[in-house]
Amino acid sequence: MTTAPAESWHTPAGGGGAIAKLLRARRLGWWAARIGIALARLWNKPLRLGQRVIVARHDHVQEVLRRDLDFLIAPVNGDRFEAIGFPFILGKDRAMPLAQERATLYRALSRVEMAPLQATLEGAITARLGTGAHSIDIVGDYARPLAGSTARALFGIAPADEPAFLDAARAIFAHCFLNLAGDKAVEARALAAAAQLSAWFTTEITRRRAAGALGEDLMGQLLRAGADDDLVRRSLGGMLVGSIDTTATVVAKVMAVLIADRALLARVAADHADPARMAAWCDEALRRWCHVPLLGRQAAGATELGGTQIPASAQLILWTQAAMCDPDAFPDPATLRPDRPSGAYLHLGGGLHPCAGRAINRWQIAMLVGGLVARGPQRLAPIEWAGPFPAHARLSLAGL
Repeated sequence: MTTAPAESWHTPAGGGGAIAKLLRARRLGWWAARIGIALARLWNKPLRLGQRVIVARHDHVQEVLRRDLDFLIAPVNGDRFEAIGFPFILGKDRAMPLAQERATLYRALSRVEMAPLQATLEGAITARLGTGAHSIDIVGDYARPLAGSTARALFGIAPADEPAFLDAARAIFAHCFLNLAGDKAVEARALAAAAQLSAWFTTEITRRRAAGALGEDLMGQLLRAGADDDLVRRSLGGMLVGSIDTTATVVAKVMAVLIADRALLARVAADHADPARMAAWCDEALRRWCHVPLLGRQAAGATELGGTQIPASAQLILWTQAAMCDPDAFPDPATLRPDRPSGAYLHLGGGLHPCAGRAINRWQIAMLVGGLVARGPQRLAPIEWAGPFPAHARLSLAGL
């Protein structure tokens, strides 16, 4: 793989620190996960190294995610959400405010009609992959802008400056979820982007209230449910930042996995018109190259996990990619097949804190990948990176 700076998210070629390098490592990540789970099964309990605990067995990872009063998320990323002014449910631990905000958000989301969004995306995919196209940048000209269009329609803001909108979402995502080392340049970008995003939301919320036309999108449903302006802004902003680059990254990584295994690509292509099968194939391909192979939690107090004593404030590293190679949850884990139980996958978190936009990401990613495999993908040029994010990846196409 090669690296290059994106035009708009100004990270030096190959930059982004250790987290970026981890997210760019395809073959190394897959083989490390398989070796890691083999060692974890021999040890048969989480590995404690002082105040750090590596959790790799599938059942142990699931237990951590379920025990959200013992293993907290707020100490991991809550401060970064607070700093940018978007305190969101994915940075909060179990308490009454979280319960109320989760209920309000998910109730509003359930009332949004997804069919028009899916129809619009289907039309955009057809337009981008017109029969005359023989290659396409599947990130810069396909997955990222189309995911951005879905986000604009779902969340209710449509800034005239689309590149600025995409960059704001990326900058906030980079800081809130990936800036574990506290890079000040990444933080400064996020703070500026968050102010811009807040202004866009505030302007639109004010306009709708004044006009008495709340809309049928997620913003409208939240306003109709009685959410105040701050909760609407925070909820929409928190969901939005993970909806665009998560989709673009997953599409790039799934296609890289498929192109590297022509027999697998042929099997996936045969299912391109079946959304459920395509979503399952994407889940499987992501086991080989996870968009996020690790999750973090912090112990609230001294406790025990799988036979390992966990001290108070210990940092837990949940090695989700290794867990998805655990034969107890994924029999014959080296083989990719689309008939595995969907509840076993850990790509979108779990327990109290699954990805808030998982329902949208699932159909959107399946549609985007399905559109590409239907066109006879031939060769994928090396991915160009902007820190931890795929920036460009040109795919040659055979035809319909």
